[in-house]
Amino acid sequence: MIKLFATDLDGTLLKPGNVIKQEDIDAIHRLKEQDIDFAVATGRMERDIVKICTEIKHDAHRISQNGAFVDTIDNQKILAKTFDAVTSSALHHAVSEFPNPFCITTADESYISFKTPEIKAMEEILYFPLVEGVDFANDYNEAFLPSKYMLLGEQSDIVSFQKKINEAFHEVSETYLSDPHCVDIVPKGVSKALGLTALAEYLDIKLEEIAVIGDSYNDIPMFEMTSNSFAMSTAPEAVQQKASHVVDNVFEAIELIQGKVSTS
Repeated sequence: MIKLFATDLDGTLLKPGNVIKQEDIDAIHRLKEQDIDFAVATGRMERDIVKICTEIKHDAHRISQNGAFVDTIDNQKILAKTFDAVTSSALHHAVSEFPNPFCITTADESYISFKTPEIKAMEEILYFPLVEGVDFANDYNEAFLPSKYMLLGEQSDIVSFQKKINEAFHEVSETYLSDPHCVDIVPKGVSKALGLTALAEYLDIKLEEIAVIGDSYNDIPMFEMTSNSFAMSTAPEAVQQKASHVVDNVFEAIELIQGKVSTS
């Protein structure tokens, strides 16, 4: 029996232009009919999830920044993972060598090194603007610590730099290709699976009672934690292979877990 349904955002629930299909919204609302909890697991910030929940008129457990933070429907923060000050400074100096724009995200804000015309165009579909300027490499302290660094650009460029980060910081960080044009760098051990596991413990449910859906490499850890996993048909083949099912829409996955259509 499924007790929790968790969805990724970009490329999954969110279509280009931050559009959410009405069929998906309706299906999310129908989860209540079988007492299935709803969660969002995303690389985005917690404030983005809150905004989207307002739009679809449905609350959610919130797993943000690839599992660095977990907030429950009743606003209990049950997980918060950040880099320490020394690691933050070292990573900051390292990513500063990346020639393309990079972002640094804390629990409350997202900073970008510089805004290109492409970044400014992207901001038009963001729920919150990016703060330009990252000249605080030596200012990290217990009250100001990052939870994620993001490299932006062409996939060949960001993946090449990702390898350098992995070589230098593999003991303290994880890296994920969260989008064809974005690599996320998060604290060691952080993943959507970590966030979902913490949420499962809080809700007192088993991992096999969770169903998940996503479309990118940062969704693979949560695919591997439960057999009730769904990949979007638009996901890379390597991502699809890690999921138990492949669907075109979120509502199709919900219908499957509710037993409304055949799983054959």
